[in-house]
Amino acid sequence: MAKIEHILDGAVALYQRLDMGTQTWTARYKIRGMKGHVSKSTGKRDLEEAKEFAREKYHELSADHRRGIAIHSHTFQRAVDAYLEDLDANIALRKTTARTKRDNKAVIDRYLLPYFKTKAIDAIKQENVEAYKAWRLNYWTTGPGVEDTTREYMRGGKLIKSKRPTMGQTQRSGEILVLRAIFKSARKRGWVKREQIPEIEEEKREENRRPAFSASEWKRILAAMPRYIESANGPVSEHDRKLLCAYMQFMFETGLRPGKEHQQLTWADCELVKQKAEVGHVGITHIHVRDDTKTGKRLAVSSEETWQVLNQIKAFSPWTKPHDPVFADRVTGRPIKTFVKGMEALLKTVGLERDRHGDKFSPYSLRHSYATDRLINGRVDVWLLAKNMGTSVEMIRKHYGHDEPQQRSQELTHDKAQFDSDAWFKILKENPALADELLRKANLPEGPIFDPDAPVAEPDPNVPRRRAKIRLSDMLG
Repeated sequence: MAKIEHILDGAVALYQRLDMGTQTWTARYKIRGMKGHVSKSTGKRDLEEAKEFAREKYHELSADHRRGIAIHSHTFQRAVDAYLEDLDANIALRKTTARTKRDNKAVIDRYLLPYFKTKAIDAIKQENVEAYKAWRLNYWTTGPGVEDTTREYMRGGKLIKSKRPTMGQTQRSGEILVLRAIFKSARKRGWVKREQIPEIEEEKREENRRPAFSASEWKRILAAMPRYIESANGPVSEHDRKLLCAYMQFMFETGLRPGKEHQQLTWADCELVKQKAEVGHVGITHIHVRDDTKTGKRLAVSSEETWQVLNQIKAFSPWTKPHDPVFADRVTGRPIKTFVKGMEALLKTVGLERDRHGDKFSPYSLRHSYATDRLINGRVDVWLLAKNMGTSVEMIRKHYGHDEPQQRSQELTHDKAQFDSDAWFKILKENPALADELLRKANLPEGPIFDPDAPVAEPDPNVPRRRAKIRLSDMLG
């Protein structure tokens, strides 16, 4: 039997389920103007403490009901359903992709729902989130996944199978961000208040430095390509090496992601557009990235050099119809999934398998090199670059352009640089035309022509002279 105590003229009933071994008091609230009851645990074993808690909670619930705030608790499962509904709406508005929904739902089904499913969304406290992090850290080592021999997860909208991790996983930032988004959907519907949401912060990671080719390294690679192709052992190897070299140049010029973005690219997705320039016209290559990629459909813009690389591929590839893949297997015509091994072989001949930090180069290094090159040499606005690459400004700032301050040091120090007067006088004397050009580029007003052989003018006695600085040696002398 449950022991029942009434307070506030019967508006609140407190009871213990001693027959079920529960010693804490639960309060059942009858809110004026609302049908039914609301039951919530007080978390107290002492009756007087439970009464005090219940009185405060009753007035809080009554105030929420008057303001139109839902006071019935919703489970975490319902909050998840609301989050998925919001994702569907964003997919329809092209604010996100179906791939994102598939990937996030896989994370929810594997980790978040089994842990939080039956808990009320407004009852999840900071300690619950921290406990989840600890549980998740050991999921595959001592937790529910310890008996599995393999693990399955979604990546890029595809089901991936791999061996079960043998160590605790420390990086769970993606899951934490999904959990935060679930709370956001619940708050939007009034199921949880802002102050009830625990602090769900993305876990700090070590800096993810992404190796990129420097300008000099890329020149070495380009210079080695003709010799690498010529040394091929037979026509099959020669074709493969030609395609590899063209692939590397294409990816360096466009910044596309290795993987789906290059695999799905067909000849129909590439076009050369002529645009007016200061003198005549200039060619711009348009690359139409497909919808079923990491960040969805977009137009990537590149230079005419990219179009020249595409024409080089057309010259030797047997697959050049509009809907054929640009990077097609010589025999089957299917997209080549990866160029990792071919790229490693080429870089080995150049002696560039790793960067100066010891990080190994990969096809993704071409994307990183593109970003760094556009930031440093192209002086491209970071927002525009992010749009062209299908990423965010935050990602650009976080992962690319590591050497930008070093390579653009003159811009950072030009106003403090010491003037090399000897070199400037020499230019003025030997090459006045070059001096005029340097002044024009510096956007400085033209001054009187300097004649190094002219006599030194006498100072004007009517012009006040600047007071000379007094040195400590003068005072001591």
